[in-house]
Amino acid sequence: MCHADASERIQCGRDKITEDECISLNCCYSELAGAPSCFYGVGSDFNNQYGTCVIEHELRSRCGEKDITEEECGDLGCCWDLSEDKNYPSCFYHGALVPTCSVDIFQRNSCGYSGISESECVDKYGCCYDQNSLTEDTRCYFQDIIPSGELSEPDCSDKKYRVKNLKKSSSGITATLDFGSQKCEKYDADITSLDFAATFETDTRLHLKVTPTDLEKYPHNADIPKEAFPFVPEVTGASDPEYVFDLEEDGDFNIVVKRKNGKIIFNSLEFVFEQQYLQVTTSVPINANIYGVGEVVSEFKRNANATKQALFALDSGCPKDSNIYGHHPFYMEIAEDGSSYGFFLKNAHGQDFILEPGKLSFKVNGGNFDMYFFMGPTPEEVVAQYHKVIGQPTLMPYWTLGWHQCRYGYKNLEQVEYVLDQFEKKKIPVDTMWIDIDFMDGFKDFTYDEINFPPKNIAKFVDRLHEKHLYYINMVDPAIATEKGYKTYDRGVDADIFVKNADGEDFVGKVWPGLTVFPDWFNPKVEEYWTREFKEFKDIAMTDGNWIDMNEAANFCNGACSGASKATPFKKGVFNPNNPPYVIFNNRNINTPLNYKTFDMDVTHYGGHIEYDVHNLYGHMESIVTNKVLKNIDPIKRPFLLSRSTFAGTGSYAAHWLGDNISNWDQLHWSIPGMLNFQMFGIPLVGADICGFNDNATEELCARWHELGAFYPFARNHNSIIGSDQEAFRWESVTESARRALAIRYEVLPYLYTLLIRTHTDSGMIVYPQAFIWPTDSVAIDNDEQFLFGKGMMITPVLKDGARSVNGYFPAGKWYDWYDPTVSFRGPTYKKLDAPLEHIPVHIRGGSIIPTQGPKLNIYENRKSPFGLIVALDAEGKAKGELYLDDGSSIDIKGKKSEIKYAAKEGSLTASGSYNYPESQKLATIKVLGIESEPSKVVVAQGNSTTVKFTYKEGVLIVEDLAISMNEDFTLNWA
Repeated sequence: MCHADASERIQCGRDKITEDECISLNCCYSELAGAPSCFYGVGSDFNNQYGTCVIEHELRSRCGEKDITEEECGDLGCCWDLSEDKNYPSCFYHGALVPTCSVDIFQRNSCGYSGISESECVDKYGCCYDQNSLTEDTRCYFQDIIPSGELSEPDCSDKKYRVKNLKKSSSGITATLDFGSQKCEKYDADITSLDFAATFETDTRLHLKVTPTDLEKYPHNADIPKEAFPFVPEVTGASDPEYVFDLEEDGDFNIVVKRKNGKIIFNSLEFVFEQQYLQVTTSVPINANIYGVGEVVSEFKRNANATKQALFALDSGCPKDSNIYGHHPFYMEIAEDGSSYGFFLKNAHGQDFILEPGKLSFKVNGGNFDMYFFMGPTPEEVVAQYHKVIGQPTLMPYWTLGWHQCRYGYKNLEQVEYVLDQFEKKKIPVDTMWIDIDFMDGFKDFTYDEINFPPKNIAKFVDRLHEKHLYYINMVDPAIATEKGYKTYDRGVDADIFVKNADGEDFVGKVWPGLTVFPDWFNPKVEEYWTREFKEFKDIAMTDGNWIDMNEAANFCNGACSGASKATPFKKGVFNPNNPPYVIFNNRNINTPLNYKTFDMDVTHYGGHIEYDVHNLYGHMESIVTNKVLKNIDPIKRPFLLSRSTFAGTGSYAAHWLGDNISNWDQLHWSIPGMLNFQMFGIPLVGADICGFNDNATEELCARWHELGAFYPFARNHNSIIGSDQEAFRWESVTESARRALAIRYEVLPYLYTLLIRTHTDSGMIVYPQAFIWPTDSVAIDNDEQFLFGKGMMITPVLKDGARSVNGYFPAGKWYDWYDPTVSFRGPTYKKLDAPLEHIPVHIRGGSIIPTQGPKLNIYENRKSPFGLIVALDAEGKAKGELYLDDGSSIDIKGKKSEIKYAAKEGSLTASGSYNYPESQKLATIKVLGIESEPSKVVVAQGNSTTVKFTYKEGVLIVEDLAISMNEDFTLNWA
């Protein structure tokens, strides 16, 4: 049935599909010149030569006798799919392929010519027409074919739950939702009775929740386990809410959320609640300004007309517009007037996020509707309100803001030492050395390779780092090798803390060391187990932080390596984790089965949880447990943990990097939206692998990436074992690029640390998109090629190969060139900026005060340097800023902190604050930018008033050789 001539073949799947992907679609695969390699099978039923084996069970037509074998079925040219339900045939005829205009907007092939009319497209050419296609050329496009046996998705927008038992109070609304005798059954049996609750939690936060009335009958539609979401948001009540939400007894249930001025922000067009399929669709403006929903490699502003993205944690590299490591069902919409709202669906199940003209949908494999609305109204306020629900980012140590050097492929300790020596020799800043899995004995966790990374030598190397006030981090994967005699495995077996197959045996997958088992983070005994393994490992050589990778969880087999778990046909109303009725766009949008490169969905976790319900929580739970472990081992110092897989709230326990990116110019650009997204998601300490992880970086790409990476919140060079060397010292141009860009980073470290602290205390962000500060600026709203470092510095990286200049957009305000602050201009405006290979354009925003120190070659030396202030006056002669000081390492600082506010106006700079951290360094230099005329004198007052020397040139006042205490207020006046 898979033999077909070139002229007979009808393509199945996407272009350049792999054989495995093709077979997963139940299609045929063989390479033939001039024809699709992946194609539908050939059959003889329904008087149609072509057919498919992708047919719903209830629509199958039996081929042959009831007890036919697979071989006999193949001889008849029919389809074979072993069915455990005798009501459905295992051998059946192919289904016919019928034409359709339902073609993915990204896959449309142009029909006719550009500018063709709808009538000519349809009537003359027999093609499809859609005014809202991506391009004018594809408004008229060829039909596609679909199997006639596939069930089309019904539209249930006219089927509404009825509101019953309505109760209202000042704090919220409760009701029962009754579906009555209606029938939707879009993918599964309808759940006909639901409990609804609206809670007016704060003036700016509305919480809506819909769950089955009978949770005992529908346990897989329960809440996210409390262990995975221990944070409890504060509920203060709403005395003057910014939102309006209401229901009527016996009325139709619709989710309509308005601002108090009556403007609708959310209006459910379709609401579906089935055991294994949930859907909510809301109307959005055409070309809406939507941001968020991840983790994804994409533009920062989502394509409002054509986005389809799965949310399902997957070890998948960094393909564009596809699900990868994390799960963050949170988005923000910015309206034309700049007002913003946010929406969070607190649901850990696999799901699709879909944007099409005028509509936004979440389509979910299970769980319930636990929805939060955040009213802003500014984008920054929306983000802060969201963090109040998921937990504010954790308190990170100061040293994490330095430069980090790593790679997968350091063959021995000598290579690591050589790299460190070269950084010192070339005078390139570095604070932390990392070692990937190369250090392990056979890739087993908590071991060292006795030959290439001898434990005694590792200990000496770490001592050397610590003597220099530098830091050491290595990798721990969750997968534990199943090797008897390997103590970490043996102790795990004894404690019985590994996840289980459906039959109760330890689930066995395959990762770097070979066959592996996986800790069950829900098991209450796992913390003690994990603490012991970390403690004994750290006793060999003390790591200053840890890196947890492959925790989606990654698996080199599709489910159990034994293949023990089998998918059975889905029947409506019967829960089926291994074969759900709705197939999300998993793995590059090709609808791969959910156990692809991970666990089977019927794997069990402690407490009765199954993988289908908690898959997206695995890495998040590992972060929670590992964070506790690090605090158990050292309750004094702030732990540093870097995790690949994340969930809403992971930022309360760990930082994140953007995964296994590729050394190319597109990925350089897309790293900017990536780090901006994670500011929204509450994991602000984030960055991409600088120069790229996969493939080989060119000299120019690596130079430009070091320039951009110097302004990532988390700045680390890292690449793969098969990639060429890409440390900054490998090329002279890259060395110079790194030195120059990192000199800026290290100089503004006090500013950067203050930003980091404010993410923890105030739900702030470290880097900002222009859209969030100028939400009514039509250029800023789309711009993801520039970003702000804090709110006071604009970064304009070069993102094109061969470019020696870059066009930057500068919104309203006054802007100063970092390198020559006598050059200033006002926005909104475009600027063509010179950008030689070793140079990245940086500008200071008028109205900002930037605290500085150094720059030196590591953070320890930087903090031993005098302070400075850069005061950039706006057009009205004003500026403000702040500085936070503490020891940079303690969890409990015991009140020893200083918080200083700086303000400049009318020829005066003042510093005022609280001073409980004894800072020994002095404020030595103050630069004031934007003074229109040279002052006649400058006076500093701190206790006594002193007239001081200064220099002035073209609007820039510089006062040097000061010795102002950082432990009390002062003023500086110029006139």
